[in-house]
Amino acid sequence: MKSFQSQSIWIIGASSGIGLALAHELAERGAKLILSARNKQALDELNQSLQGHHLVLPLDATSPEAVHEIIKDLRAQTPMLHRVIYLAGHYEPGAFKDSSIISIKKIIDVNFLGALNVTHAVLPLLLKQGYGQIALCGSVAGYRGLPNSQPYSAMKAALINFAESLHVELESSNIDVRIINPGFVCTPMTDKNNFAMPMMINADDAAIAIADGLEAASFEIHFPKRLTWLMKLLQLLPAKLFFMITRHIQS
Repeated sequence: MKSFQSQSIWIIGASSGIGLALAHELAERGAKLILSARNKQALDELNQSLQGHHLVLPLDATSPEAVHEIIKDLRAQTPMLHRVIYLAGHYEPGAFKDSSIISIKKIIDVNFLGALNVTHAVLPLLLKQGYGQIALCGSVAGYRGLPNSQPYSAMKAALINFAESLHVELESSNIDVRIINPGFVCTPMTDKNNFAMPMMINADDAAIAIADGLEAASFEIHFPKRLTWLMKLLQLLPAKLFFMITRHIQS
């Protein structure tokens, strides 16, 4: 299947986890990739595994200056940019009272502000060419506040809200905004958890779900459905019942 044949797709967070798997999946489907993350060596190794046919642009998305500089490289080296996929993430589990403010700030910077930096910098390029797609990675953790992951959960909720409002704002400009809300995916991030993670899938299956979802009509790409629909039910519960359930999760 070559459904992304010759499309230019920028993946931010391509060096590991879901981003790495998605790079392989989209390359298999014929895409021409721009691979970004902070780890240049990992990106070079990924590109080599993809026969070196793609563009490596190391990036720290938490730096607005760095993001705007990389846009200059994109303008010079990529005539058209079809899709931008923000998958960079940082996660540290634990009670809020035990978290350092440095760790909290990094969670905010990588998961939320980095996505805003990239979106703000790339938007003029997409508007000028008259089309494009922006996909941002939220999480089912953003559906409702969960114990022992407050900064991460809060930033994913903020990103979902941002993507919803931006989708409406840009639809008349032919810019398609999507939100990706994974459940538990086996990655270095989920390896940090010390609790049972129901219905976990591997990164390759997550990549297939994302690639398929990018071309489908739905605003939200969420998976695995068995888990995400259950999590959506939590959104509908009154606060009292929701708190009873989350107390059980925490205990």
